[in-house]
Amino acid sequence: MGKLVGLDGGSFHITEYRDYGNSFNQDVSGTFTKQQYIYKNPFPQWHLGLFAYEQKLLNERLDILIGRLGTTTFYGHLTTNCHFVSGNLCGEPRIIVSEAGFSLLPSATWGTNIKFRPTAHTYVETGIFEVNPTTSASNGVHFSTADATGYTVPVELAWTNTDATATRYPFELKTGAYVSTAPLTDPYFNTLGLSRALHGGTARKADEPDRKGVYVMGDRAIWRPDPSGRESISVFAGAVQQLEAAEIARQQIYTGFIWTAPFKHRLQDTLGVSVSEFALTPGEQAYLRDARLKAGGTGSNAIHQIDYDVTYTWHVARGVELMPSIQYLMHPDNSTIPNTRVLPKNLLVWALGLRMDLGYIAGFPKTQSSD
Repeated sequence: MGKLVGLDGGSFHITEYRDYGNSFNQDVSGTFTKQQYIYKNPFPQWHLGLFAYEQKLLNERLDILIGRLGTTTFYGHLTTNCHFVSGNLCGEPRIIVSEAGFSLLPSATWGTNIKFRPTAHTYVETGIFEVNPTTSASNGVHFSTADATGYTVPVELAWTNTDATATRYPFELKTGAYVSTAPLTDPYFNTLGLSRALHGGTARKADEPDRKGVYVMGDRAIWRPDPSGRESISVFAGAVQQLEAAEIARQQIYTGFIWTAPFKHRLQDTLGVSVSEFALTPGEQAYLRDARLKAGGTGSNAIHQIDYDVTYTWHVARGVELMPSIQYLMHPDNSTIPNTRVLPKNLLVWALGLRMDLGYIAGFPKTQSSD
């Protein structure tokens, strides 16, 4: 906008999406945890996602966006978390994506986001975002708020320095909270106060009026033998806690490490190991137990489940990455396929991902992640 009309620091952002394929956890494994991070929208169509105006002020210390935005674009990110095939961490923890009332691209909603940097390595960020469950199935150009069910307000504070040329041990430390006013339904009871899995009916309104939760997360390089080289090991960890129990899961705790250049002649490759623990809500556990009983089975899902993911990222050529992965899930739920008599056993999942950056392949500079 500075070049067009002399408005320095202003810019428009427009992103169009097309989704393909099906979700493994929706169609096969049935779990709340996701075995595919890249899978986003179950509606295979062109979709207008990001459509927003951005204005930077105060020498870019203040950054304001307004328009059609995805809440998950801004909150709960670590640069280490997208080195895995599973969808438990990328681009934010699974609970934040699913249980916090956040909108995510391509299902953008009306919103505004404000980010202020008091210093070069700290920021505080907040915003307000429409909750509208109809956007995911639409083409994204229906801008009415008639079907909105509430709004979400997140806030995040961070201390970061991810520039490997400026510090030997890059790091991020982020903490945040959120509240969403969209209505909640009870995971177990129907409107008559009976088990919905056994007696059917409509889920009753939850006792909690709002979704709300808190999180803390961070990563840090702990080993860089050559500050000018690529070889390093970074560790990461985080926790997300729902402050209500009207959801599928109420807790996620995770940790792991990323080893960059694990072999002498593979300086672009990475080896990632992650472990995520999830806790089901008591209502969801009871609902799955009764659904299994009605289907002719027995058994109750464990409250806690643990997912392990080992992913190797092999840089085949400029802009082309092949990602073999092994995932092991202990005590899995079956929340997306509840009406089965089978109590799930531990899952072993083999995966192979292919990631291509067409712009980078064509010779454009690689886009770097911001804080």
